[in-house]
Amino acid sequence: MYSLYSWGSPFTAEGLHSFDPSCLSIQAYLQLSQAEWQLHNVSSASVSPNNCLPALTCGQAVVESGFWRIVEFLKSEGYDLNADLDEEQQSQSTAYISMVQDSLVDALLFSWYLVSENFAESIRPRLAKLFGFPLSLFIPTQLKDHAESRLESRGIHSAAATETKTASDPSNTSANSLKSKIPRIYLLAKEGFKSHEDKSTNPVYAQAKKCLDALSKKLDKKEYFFGSKPTALDTVVYGYLSLMLYPDLPQSTLKSMIIEEFPNLSEFCDRIHAQMEPPSMGPEQNWAAGVGSMVKQSVLQFASLRSYSLPTTQDDPELASKIVSVAGALGIFFGYTIYKGILSIPGTRSLTPAAQTLPAFSSSDILSVVKGSSS
Repeated sequence: MYSLYSWGSPFTAEGLHSFDPSCLSIQAYLQLSQAEWQLHNVSSASVSPNNCLPALTCGQAVVESGFWRIVEFLKSEGYDLNADLDEEQQSQSTAYISMVQDSLVDALLFSWYLVSENFAESIRPRLAKLFGFPLSLFIPTQLKDHAESRLESRGIHSAAATETKTASDPSNTSANSLKSKIPRIYLLAKEGFKSHEDKSTNPVYAQAKKCLDALSKKLDKKEYFFGSKPTALDTVVYGYLSLMLYPDLPQSTLKSMIIEEFPNLSEFCDRIHAQMEPPSMGPEQNWAAGVGSMVKQSVLQFASLRSYSLPTTQDDPELASKIVSVAGALGIFFGYTIYKGILSIPGTRSLTPAAQTLPAFSSSDILSVVKGSSS
């Protein structure tokens, strides 16, 4: 039996077992290819040799990670959804998958993170609940920042994001105003209260509409994109459309667009969703393991630095007291959490990497939702 390590889901009530389209795509691939597998929800990509989720294990070894690598491995294991496609259809499948991963991810990110009402009322609370304390304090905002950076690099902006950035820009002529001195976290909170700000006319939706139109024409009246059997393309399209159709958002522009203008895509997604039986669940990674991975990475980063002569406490008379203060604060924090029963660290399963030592968690782990499954 295979074990799939996947980002968890704040949408389990909707039948979705990850908030990442790549993870959902691989889940659909495993389900439709009738492989035996179980799902492990994690909050760290440290299980993966290349720090990328989803990751697939067989026994105690991590065999592959990332959508394409896992698909190639499953093909070699006899689970090939593209087995009946000819060479031209294989090329078409690859082209359509690339289009979906490039075009639809921007619209999904915009809808989740740059539409203030959606982020404040739905996405942020759900992600905070998913990751738990203390990761909930910063991961939702980090995801939003990464999404803004990606979209900004592609020329996609929102009025609220532009206002926030301008207000926090030190080169702004009003830099001495009270507004410019408000920390970014409060500006983000303020942005969240801008409810009912219509963003449905943003150009990112027009780009998504072109992609959806191409997919709708390719699907036409067929059950699946290449006939009566599902292929890798079907699993990828499901991974993205399901996150647009099933979670309820205050401003559901993408959902309305698909249902009203491309009903065959909505029906297609429903057909696959009906086949997605609840997976067998393996042990989940608790928040303490995620924090532990972050601490481990910090230690490894320090250990990997080039050797320099370190200053003694005589160079900084307060250095020793600073170290003691930090250590004391950490001790008090973890002592309190253990005393209150907040922190518990159960035994974890040890996995052996297939090729190299497992890397540690970093805040960029969760960028698979931002980078659009480029692996």
